[in-house]
Amino acid sequence: MRLFLKSHISFLLFALILALSTVGIFWLDGFRNGMLLFYVLFLWAVLAIVFLAIRYAGYRHIYKRLQNPEQVASEFQPDKGSAFSQAFEYYLAKQYQAYQIDLQKWRSKDADRNIFINQWVHQMKTPVSVIELMTQNQSDPTLRSIQEETDRIKQGLDTVLYTLRLETFENDFVVEYSDLRTLVTEAVNEHKRLFIRQQLYPKVTIDEDFQFETDKKWFIFMLGQLLTNAIKYSPEKGSTIEINAVLEAKYCVLTVRDHGIGIEKADLPRVLRPFFTGENGRKFQESTGMGLFLVSEICQKLGYGLSIESEVGVGTTILIRMPK
Repeated sequence: MRLFLKSHISFLLFALILALSTVGIFWLDGFRNGMLLFYVLFLWAVLAIVFLAIRYAGYRHIYKRLQNPEQVASEFQPDKGSAFSQAFEYYLAKQYQAYQIDLQKWRSKDADRNIFINQWVHQMKTPVSVIELMTQNQSDPTLRSIQEETDRIKQGLDTVLYTLRLETFENDFVVEYSDLRTLVTEAVNEHKRLFIRQQLYPKVTIDEDFQFETDKKWFIFMLGQLLTNAIKYSPEKGSTIEINAVLEAKYCVLTVRDHGIGIEKADLPRVLRPFFTGENGRKFQESTGMGLFLVSEICQKLGYGLSIESEVGVGTTILIRMPK
């Protein structure tokens, strides 16, 4: 009703001006016939009310739809209301149908693109594995460099693969009862060459009886992203990266702490956005801005809480709160 009245303000003003004009005419005539003035004003009022009532009855469905934009677009009523209302509903139905067809086309293209990238990643993993085997247990510095670059390629391929799988997380999710220390050790071992190359030392302080439910594959990948970031932004040789866990009332809090360059205070609210690299991205060309974004997305999917504490020149601490 409010929208209807707003859209008819011009008509109401016109009716008011017409009534005032009528009063003015009778005033100039000296109000010789007061009853005639009353009847004229009454007639104008009745005609205005009847006109607005008919108008509202005809357009009621349109105004209700405009006042409820959250209504499901597929709930059209082309057989109700005036001819204009029916035409309006029919137009909306056709537009919605065209939108759905267009959306389905884009979804199909996106699905094909994801399938192609998925297959490409798996195809690339085969030569990477072959190179890894060929350079294994070799003391040649050149071969060690090849191993390091192979690790980078492998990590990049995994990042692409897990980013795609986030869209269908529920289809690739298996909950198991796991030992936290074992999972952390496995994640550290996957990055041992990176630790050695950067001359950094992981320090794991987790009791062996820390048990919790999680998806092992996603958890190890998430922790690997945190370790990669910690190594990347710890330029000082010989420093440690500390991984520990403590029990709180309702949570097991996993902490990953480095003693690297830290994050600018102005960048902290935005580090979880995709592709955001901030000040550190200008100093380190390898920054993609996807690591912490993926961690935050996985934490959300797994039902974990994520918080970040950092100070420039001191280091960064990532805290993950997992329900017990």
